[in-house]
Amino acid sequence: MIRRLVMLAVGAVFLLTVGILAIVWFTCRVYVPEDKCAVLIRKSGRQLPEGQLVATEPGQKGIQMEVLGPGRHFLNPITWQYKLKDLAVVPAGNPETWEWIPSLDEHQRNELRAGKFKFKGEFPEIGVVTRKIGTEPPDGRVIVNRESGYRGILREVLTPGTYKINPYVYEVDLSPAVVIPAGFVGVVTNLFGGEAEVGPTGMLPESTGATASIEVEEESTQQNIDEATSLVRPLAEPGQRGTLRDVLQPGVYFINPKLQKVTLIEIGFNEYSQTKISEASNLRIAFPSDTGYTIRVGVTVVWGIDPTHAAEIINTYGNIDRVLDKVIGPQLRSICRNIGSTYAARDFIHGEKREKFQMALTAELQRVCRGKNIEVLLALVREIEVHAPSAGVAGGEVTEDLKRTIQESYIAIERRLTMQKQREAAGTKAELEEVRKKVDIARETISAQTRVMVAQIGAEAEKSAAEIDARAALDVAGIQQEVAQLDAQRIEILGRARTDVEKMGKQAEADGYKLLVEAFGSPQAFNLYTFAENFEPESIRLFFAGDGTFWTDLSRFEEVGAAKLLRSEEQGPDR
Repeated sequence: MIRRLVMLAVGAVFLLTVGILAIVWFTCRVYVPEDKCAVLIRKSGRQLPEGQLVATEPGQKGIQMEVLGPGRHFLNPITWQYKLKDLAVVPAGNPETWEWIPSLDEHQRNELRAGKFKFKGEFPEIGVVTRKIGTEPPDGRVIVNRESGYRGILREVLTPGTYKINPYVYEVDLSPAVVIPAGFVGVVTNLFGGEAEVGPTGMLPESTGATASIEVEEESTQQNIDEATSLVRPLAEPGQRGTLRDVLQPGVYFINPKLQKVTLIEIGFNEYSQTKISEASNLRIAFPSDTGYTIRVGVTVVWGIDPTHAAEIINTYGNIDRVLDKVIGPQLRSICRNIGSTYAARDFIHGEKREKFQMALTAELQRVCRGKNIEVLLALVREIEVHAPSAGVAGGEVTEDLKRTIQESYIAIERRLTMQKQREAAGTKAELEEVRKKVDIARETISAQTRVMVAQIGAEAEKSAAEIDARAALDVAGIQQEVAQLDAQRIEILGRARTDVEKMGKQAEADGYKLLVEAFGSPQAFNLYTFAENFEPESIRLFFAGDGTFWTDLSRFEEVGAAKLLRSEEQGPDR
C-alpha cells in the first residue's frame, strides 16, 4: 500500500513538473530573431517621474534600459512585455571596391577644398551615439562621456559591427569613417575643449577656428601679410579647441565627427599658373621695364606643402585656396614687378638674361614662401610679351622694330661666329690630313721594323731549338750508356751468383760424401753400403760356369757389382 502511494506521488510530481514546463515553454518563451533585439517593458511597478520615458531604476514601471539580444529567452507575461527593434549595424565596408586616385584633377581638387569630394567604394562607417535620457550636463557641454550618465552626444563612437542598442535610450547616426589614402594627410581640428593661449594681437573668430577674414590686395607687401597672419590662433594642444599640430598619416580612423574635424590635404607638388587662357581671361603679370617698356609674363609655380607643416597651413589659412590667394599669388606678382623693373626690355628677349630673371624670381619666391611653411620647387617663366611705351599701332611697330634689331644683331654675331668656326674647321682639316700622312709613314715604318724583329726572333728560335735538340740527344746517349753499364753489371752479378750457388752445392755434396765415408770407416765399407742400398734385383739367375771353383765364379760377380757402383756414382745424387 505504501509503495503504491509513493509511486502515485512520484507520478503526480512528474506530471506537475511536465505541466509547469509546458506552460512556461508555451507562455513565457520569447524568441528574438538574429537581426532584432527585444526592448523590455515592465507592466507593474513604481510610476515613472513626470517627463521620464525610460526606467532608470530597478522596479520602475515602463520601458527598461536593458534589451535582450537574438536568441531564446523566458519572460513572465504577467509582468513583462517586449517590442522587437532592429539591431544597430555599423557597416565595415568592402576594401575590394575602394578606388584610389593617385592624383586629383582640377575639378576633384576643387571638391576636396570644398569638403564635398569622396573616394569611390564602400568604406567603413562609424556610429555616433546620442543619449536621449539623463540629466543635463552642469556646464552645458554637448559631448559627454558614456559613464557620466548625462544627456548628449557620447564621446565614444561605435566601430564597424552589430550592436543591441535600446532605441528609446540611444540614437545612432551613421557617419563615414575618416579614410586617408596614400598621398594625403589629415589635419585634425578639435571642435570642443579648452581655449588655447593667444598672443597680445588677438585671435580669430571662433566660428572659423582657423583664420580671420583677411583682405589682401594684389599690391599688398610682405609686411601687410605678416600683420594679417599674426592674428592667427596658435596651434592647440590635446584637449584644447583648435587645430592640432600632429597630422593623421594614411589609414582608416574612427573619429567622432561631432568632436573633431579632419581636413584632407594632398601632399606633393601642385601647379599654380598666371598665364593667358583667352583674350577675356588674361592672367599674365604686367610691369614696366627699366627702359619704360611694358612687360607681360606668364608664370607657372610648382609648389607644395610638407606634411610636418600641414597643420600650420590649415590653421593659418583655413584651406589651400587661401594659400594661393593670400600668399603665392600676391607674392608672385609683387616679386615679378620688383625684380622685373630692374631689367631692360631687351633683357627679356635675350635668352641668357631671361634665364637669370627666372632664377632670381624662383629664389626670392622660395625664400618668402619658406617663411610661410610653403615649399616652392620652381617658378617657370613661360610667356613674355614686350610692348612699347606708346599705345596703339605705333607702339606695336616699335616693339617689332626692337625685336627685329635684336634679332639681326644676334644673327650677325652668329654669322661671324659661324665664319670663324668655318676657318677653324678648315685649319683643323688641313692638320688632320697632315696627321694622317704622318700616321701612314709611321705605320709603314712600324710594319718594316716588325718584320725584321719577327725574322730575328724566328732565327733565334730555330737556333735555340737546334741547341735544345742536340743537348737532348747527348743526354739520351749518356743515359743509354749508363743503362748498358748497369745491364753488364747485372749480368756479371747474376753469373757470379749462379757460379757461387753451383759451387756451394757441389761443395756441400762432396762434404756429405766425405762425412759418409768417415762414418763407415773406409771407402770400401761405403762402397759396399752403396752397393747394398742400390741392389734391387728383380730375379736371380744362376749361371753354370763349368768346371772350376766357387771362387773363380765369385770374382766375376765382384766385377759386375763394381760396374753397377760406378754407374750410380756417375748419375749423381739427383737420380
